Amino acid sequence: MASACSSTDSTDGENASNGQGSASDSSGTDVEVNVEAPPNVPGAPLNPFDLRAGQCFNEGSWYDEVLERRIDLTAMVECDQPHQKEMYHEAEFPAPAGAPYPGEAKMTEWSTQVCYEAFVGFVGEEYELSQFELGFLQPTEATFEHEVGRHRRVTCYLFDPSQEVVTGSAKSAGV
Repeated sequence: MASACSSTDSTDGENASNGQGSASDSSGTDVEVNVEAPPNVPGAPLNPFDLRAGQCFNEGSWYDEVLERRIDLTAMVECDQPHQKEMYHEAEFPAPAGAPYPGEAKMTEWSTQVCYEAFVGFVGEEYELSQFELGFLQPTEATFEHEVGRHRRVTCYLFDPSQEVVTGSAKSAGV
């Protein structure tokens, strides 16, 4: 996004490090531009729906000025390395091929219940007493109804909201 502020000093290098830079508008006037650099996301980039139970991952996102859209990145790492989240359970939504998408509310309700029920068996502590929070990846209407993909899998993950990263698996951690 460009702003109408003009700049006549030469602080481009300084501004680039703080998320700003400069560019010229159509009249040749320098204008400040918000530039969000891609974050350093350790790990091997992959489609988040390719993650499986027992794998750990990191996420990052940024706004790409050239493409004019937000970019999300998921990267798998070994669980003994610093990571943000850990996959702990997978379940298939019970719908036959060709069934219509049940709606986001029903899909989210089902995903929440499945992940909640599997939590204590993985962590070794009741969800309400644990330091971890749960989340999940679930099908969208487009992936659920896709003629070839027919994505039905929900993958549950956990993370520690008090820490940016953790090292090691939460399996049987009892916390």
